[in-house]
Amino acid sequence: MSLLSEQLENADGGSPMFDPYAALGVSKTATQDEIKKAYRALAKKHHPDLNPGNKEAEKKFKDASHAFDLIGTADARAKFDRGETQEHEQARYEEAFKQRRGPFYYNTQEGADGGRYTYSFQDDMGDEDLFEALFGSRGKRGQRARAGGFPGEDQLFQIEVEFEEAALGAERIITLPNGKKLQVKIPAGIEEGKKLRFSGQGGAGMGNAPPGDLYLEIKIKPKEGFKRSGKDIETEVSISVFEALVGGEVPVKTLDGTVMLKVPAGSSSGTKMRVKGKGAGAGESRGNLLVALKVVAPKNPSPELIEAMKPLAEKFAYDPRK
Repeated sequence: MSLLSEQLENADGGSPMFDPYAALGVSKTATQDEIKKAYRALAKKHHPDLNPGNKEAEKKFKDASHAFDLIGTADARAKFDRGETQEHEQARYEEAFKQRRGPFYYNTQEGADGGRYTYSFQDDMGDEDLFEALFGSRGKRGQRARAGGFPGEDQLFQIEVEFEEAALGAERIITLPNGKKLQVKIPAGIEEGKKLRFSGQGGAGMGNAPPGDLYLEIKIKPKEGFKRSGKDIETEVSISVFEALVGGEVPVKTLDGTVMLKVPAGSSSGTKMRVKGKGAGAGESRGNLLVALKVVAPKNPSPELIEAMKPLAEKFAYDPRK
């Protein structure tokens, strides 16, 4: 018989009692750190969201969660070892399991107020991040469960915003999978991967316990011709050979509209110029627009232009490779 399924018989020979030590695969002399480590490993391995439709994994997850409720803290463990802990009623146990295993990660909607959802996990999450996403408030759950309920599940949503919205800030109304609408204020200058927290907007709690929290992870849509670098925005502008040689003013697109950029004489491709205060953010903390110059010769120069340039090329010849 495996440790996960091993149970102890009641002294009176009745139905078997649940053995949390066996369920977690640890000895009765295990330290609290060893118990926590064993629970984390089992809960991650057997979480139903990672094993859809697997009844055996579901049961092992239930057993691990129940076991951690009983011996996951020093106080709870002491009560259990003294025989003072009462078993959870089966109905409550099942209901608590449903609350724990609720969905916690979605891709949110596209469009004015929503419509596209997929259910998945982040591929690049580390073990610690994944565990926190699944069981972020798990340590408090056992304590609160004994106080009369289970806290609601924290939920993580992924929201895709326009490049300008992330750079300059915006307000949007999104629709959650349960149909609830939520007004979201996107801070100016927010970066890819940052999360917004909405207290008490997650899954409903059970009994007297509070609801979980809602987190929105920001994904920024790319914008052709622009690139974020912290609070600075990078772009490129083409200039003619003549503008590069003698200088001049050229129009440059920014997120706020078009501005005129003064190009100094003798500019080369790759030269970067700064337009102050036209980057991401707001107020005095707003970043800059970094403009890279690209010298472009005419694709099909006319014979007249070539003939006109020959004497100049001979008179003012230079070696750009030196």
